[in-house]
Amino acid sequence: MNVIYGVCSWGLGHATRSLPVIRKLISENNTVTVISNGRSLDVLKKELGDTVDYVDIPDYPMLVSENTRQFLAKSMIYWPVFIKRIEDGLAQLQKILETKKYDCIISDARYDMYSKKIPSFFISHQMRIMNPLRIKMLERTMERFNLFFFKRFVGVIVPDYKENNLSGDLSHNLRRIDEDTIHYVGVLSDFTKKKTKKDIDYLISVSGPEPQRSILEEKLALQAQELEGTIIMTLGKTEKYSVATKKHLTTYSFVTKEQREDMLNRAKLVISRSGYSTIMDLAVVGTKGLLIPTPGQIEQEYLAEYHNCLGTFHSVSQDVIHLKDDALIAKEKTGIMRSCNVQKTVENVIDVITSYRK
Repeated sequence: MNVIYGVCSWGLGHATRSLPVIRKLISENNTVTVISNGRSLDVLKKELGDTVDYVDIPDYPMLVSENTRQFLAKSMIYWPVFIKRIEDGLAQLQKILETKKYDCIISDARYDMYSKKIPSFFISHQMRIMNPLRIKMLERTMERFNLFFFKRFVGVIVPDYKENNLSGDLSHNLRRIDEDTIHYVGVLSDFTKKKTKKDIDYLISVSGPEPQRSILEEKLALQAQELEGTIIMTLGKTEKYSVATKKHLTTYSFVTKEQREDMLNRAKLVISRSGYSTIMDLAVVGTKGLLIPTPGQIEQEYLAEYHNCLGTFHSVSQDVIHLKDDALIAKEKTGIMRSCNVQKTVENVIDVITSYRK
């Protein structure tokens, strides 16, 4: 099977959660062409090497706002840009499809990666797009928006469970979308849980779009000096590899999949953004977390609040975080208790794809 796999470039989460599916496709002797952009594409290249082909096609920018008024104002400008980027992406995809025969397209959160001529599948945990005030009318409108685009795909795949879920209202309790028509396959993560000694007291993972990534890095690097024990900080900078040690803090510009998996399993507490892919990673490895949502990124703010209410993770805003105190609270939370089998999830994804191709 000749597969095109599109990956959204908003942070590194879409790339890392796509890796187990892509590796499975490769192991079954499929030919894969990866389409992504920016740091996400860099990560995929580092992890997959020359086992796949790569095409750099920019996707649409992320809508980030500091407050409700800014959200509404930016929305007026954002959606025309969003549609234009989709049109540009589709045009470039069409040129690729004309070069040789492809059997299917898998798109992780890229609305511009589909074709009417071959089976196309959409992977997303965001069936409902949130707004700052949780205005129901706007959320129902955005469900209709998703429905409009989902008609271009033969299958919609949600990396979550239908019951005892991780994503809350992002993918459940839907009003306009029939939940029986989408495929809840389980969590996707590129990591596995391992029996190992917990000898990292704090694993601080800095990621996400600029300038907020750098703002958080500066704040946490300063506050980490107040913590005791072994501390590791990863910066998500794929451009150049570096390691720096200062007293009990070791900082990595970027870590490989193997390094991050090892660190997650050894960590007593993970301090990170509240992106959904990060939450899935923590669920799979079974590690407790302190979540810091990216300011103005509504999805992360919702997930942080959702898990704070569940008692699984402690969350705090970037503006008021006090690392020493908040880490103590986070250690008292339960973490995600349910069993998560990524291998089964990947098999479920492949089953969905192959069932539509029969």
